[in-house]
Amino acid sequence: MTMNAEVTGGARSRLRPATRNRLLSIALASGLWATGVLLFPDPGARAPWLYGLVLTLGYGHLLGAALGPSERFAHRFRAGMRWKPLHALPPAGRAAVGIGAGCGAATLLYLAYASALGHWPWIAGVLLAIATWHSVENDSALPRTYRSGLRLPPLSGEADTQATTLGITALVLALATAALASEPTPTPAGPVSGADAFAGISPGMAVEDALIGLRAVAALAGAFLLRAQGGERSEWLGLGLIAASALDPAWLCAQAHLAFADVFALSTLYHLASWWILTLDKSRLPTRAPGQDKGIDKDIDKDIDKGVVKDVVAVHALPAALLAATWLLPGDFAAEARRSFFSPAAYLFWSVIHAVHTLENRRRRAPLSRGNPRPPGLPSPLRRFRPGRPPGNRSESDPG
Repeated sequence: MTMNAEVTGGARSRLRPATRNRLLSIALASGLWATGVLLFPDPGARAPWLYGLVLTLGYGHLLGAALGPSERFAHRFRAGMRWKPLHALPPAGRAAVGIGAGCGAATLLYLAYASALGHWPWIAGVLLAIATWHSVENDSALPRTYRSGLRLPPLSGEADTQATTLGITALVLALATAALASEPTPTPAGPVSGADAFAGISPGMAVEDALIGLRAVAALAGAFLLRAQGGERSEWLGLGLIAASALDPAWLCAQAHLAFADVFALSTLYHLASWWILTLDKSRLPTRAPGQDKGIDKDIDKDIDKGVVKDVVAVHALPAALLAATWLLPGDFAAEARRSFFSPAAYLFWSVIHAVHTLENRRRRAPLSRGNPRPPGLPSPLRRFRPGRPPGNRSESDPG
């Protein structure tokens, strides 16, 4: 059975796996966003609901990518505890030191970031650009991901791929910037807080110039793709980028009544939905090695499916509990915590760390070669099942 038949559910499907993933992701993201629009027609009332939903799912995605599947995280944690300077401590002490150091470093970094935002709100815009590029680049890598055993491959060095990624990123950023500039929320008189970093972006900050620059980047990327040796697909992508750059994003936001929360939610939900579908595809991968008994393979598949569900639920439980606590607990502290933690500026900090972490993981992976054989489109069964260890599974929490 080929990879296409295995992932798409049979040879009758005519859609390529990456195309199917994208169409389903668009449907899921649009459906969730449309639900918010129906429940809260007013953009101001809709924004908190969208941020609560999207960032709960987003934090679960980031947390899962950092930890990985449960058995892999346990292996990493045990390896870290064997660091020689910690040998004098008991196991519980080593665990406490490791967790405390990691949490302390992350907290200090985030506090420094939040403090800097109060003086330079544009930092949030830089992080938004990096996070948007990460989502677009992951999407552009989908075809190669499905061809390489559903593992996110190393960053592509192809000029056409990078030009397409840059052009689409510029268009998404232009739409987000136009939505920000069109919102009626007045800019605070004093320095904005970390949670309100995007409130400091207004027409007075040369937004019009930024829009022209972003549209120019998209048009130039499209023109690059139109060169003769790029191929038919590159030419169509180039024409699409040039045509999209001709549209005024401010006009589009006004016609569609899009606020920044809508653009942020749609782009983030698309990225998350793509990885949910990829997770399901990973859980359906065959695990039987040549000559292996079918009964054993069936048991392994059941364990993998259970592990995927367990990991996905576990990584989303903590952010969901935090959001529920901020709504249920009385007082201003809970409201301030919700406004600070479940805000785009806060999420983007962790999202950029996730993007860097994912790039580093992808860089370490050796490309397939004769010395690293693997059936076309299928992962090595030895990665799935090894004697003496529980069957490994990759979930939505795994970045690749």
